[in-house]
Amino acid sequence: MRLIFWWSIVFILFPTYGLRAQTLHGTVLHDSLATPVPFASVGVRHKPFGTVTDAQGRFSFPDSPGLTAQDTVVVSCVGYYPVRLSVPALRRQSPALVRLRPRAQALREVTVRSQRLRPETLGHTGKTGLARWGISSMTPDSTRRDMRGREFGTFLRPARSCYVDSFNVYIDSNPFRAVRFRLMLYTVLDGKPATALLPDDVQFVVRDQRTGWISVDLRSYNVQLDKKQPIALALQWLDNDTPFSERWFFGIPAVFPAPLHRVFGRDKSQANWKTYPMQPSMYLTVQSWQE
Repeated sequence: MRLIFWWSIVFILFPTYGLRAQTLHGTVLHDSLATPVPFASVGVRHKPFGTVTDAQGRFSFPDSPGLTAQDTVVVSCVGYYPVRLSVPALRRQSPALVRLRPRAQALREVTVRSQRLRPETLGHTGKTGLARWGISSMTPDSTRRDMRGREFGTFLRPARSCYVDSFNVYIDSNPFRAVRFRLMLYTVLDGKPATALLPDDVQFVVRDQRTGWISVDLRSYNVQLDKKQPIALALQWLDNDTPFSERWFFGIPAVFPAPLHRVFGRDKSQANWKTYPMQPSMYLTVQSWQE
């Protein structure tokens, strides 16, 4: 039990970086409109550095000796083409002005659902587990800096072709008045998340220290999954307010060990993915085609 407890703590906690005199900062704007792009991801390729822009499109994260002249900073957001900057360029330009060019969005097809559909769940509907995805026992300022941009998710594979109705996640502890998440769906390549499947930026806010099951209606996005198609379902932490007390915990439970199931995570939007033998309390409700 002690081993499992400490393994959970290692998974929950993540690298924190001391305050430094120098920060890398700037503003992300829509290319032609010159309006802020809120909650865009800012990350260093293959390294756990970065952040997410605030509601005004501003970003700031500590410079570090771990960043070299060969490193690339990627600024990205759903619906826009990513922009890449070298670390030396960002250091010279800070505060940098980054302009994102919007992608042309194809019109979503209107699908008439057949009568031969049956509701099913895809994922884990349990509410308990020995491990947690979350944060605990940290000062509000450092936690806000470190959590922005962090992703966590689970691998799923539908037994039949289906339409996605909703996303559901269980939260067993929450000290925040508001936490903002981005919902992500990826294809899977070599056992890791690959290409984003959702053409829209799906965000939701959990308010007023709410716990229990949280559901997000996805029917309007017309998401269709193919039979036996492996997908990666993820949450990205975008923003949070100051917690109510100095000692607190936010957590999503996960079954551990789960040798037949894997979860994945990364500290920032461009960091390398890591996988663990766990199964979190996250699932999709779907309408499956009855063959």
